[in-house]
Formats: sequence, C-alpha cells, structure tokens
Amino acid sequence: MSGPSAFTTMNDWPVSAGDICLMDLDPIRGTEQAGRRPVIIISINAMNTRSKRVIVCPITSNMQPWTTKVPLPSGLATRGMVLTDQVRSVDRTNRMLRHIETTPAGFVEVVRSHVGRLIGLELADPA
Repeated sequence: MSGPSAFTTMNDWPVSAGDICLMDLDPIRGTEQAGRRPVIIISINAMNTRSKRVIVCPITSNMQPWTTKVPLPSGLATRGMVLTDQVRSVDRTNRMLRHIETTPAGFVEVVRSHVGRLIGLELADPA
C-alpha cells in the first residue's frame, strides 16, 4: 500500500516522524499558527502508532530568518520554515487532512534539537 488513497480514512494513515501533512489548526488562541497549513510530525513513531494524537510543528511560508525557524530542505514540494516555537499535540483524527510528503532522513532530528533547546533540553546537534 502506498499513499493515503490506500486507506479508508486519515485515521488509518500511519504517519511517521518527519512526515509533512496538511492539518487544520483552527481554532487557535492569540498568536498561534492558524488555518489549514502543512505541519511536520516530530513525535516518535511509537506514539504515532499507538495514539490518535501526534506532536507537530507548523510550517510557515514566511522565509524571514528567525532563531526559532528551521528551513525545510531543498528538493521538497513543500517550501517554508518549521516553527519550532509553535509545538502542538493535536488529534490527527480531527485535524489531519492529508499526507503531503516525507522529509529526508535526519531532518526531523534537526527540528527536535531546536525544540529541545527551546525547552531547556540540550540535545546533541545531529549535524
């Protein structure tokens, strides 16, 4: 089986760390990222297969550099920057609209490292 069309609902689609998916992040509060937008799954696969929730970081098309943004690797259909300061745990059964693509091996570790530094976890830089 390949691609979401092989599954009956998004609930059946087995997301993995590093996947980019389109999600509906509304409703929001304050300055949280809103609307239908791509996100990257950063939760570990053990959680992704056992829970309806996944941990994500939204992706913005705003390419202005900032310390909390990580640029997506070149060669992807999705362009933009990962907002590592906007981590959310979301119910994928209600928010996930579709799978878009998977990032290259190692990229999710870069994102996790940035998130870890923001919350005081000094993780080894995967580079």
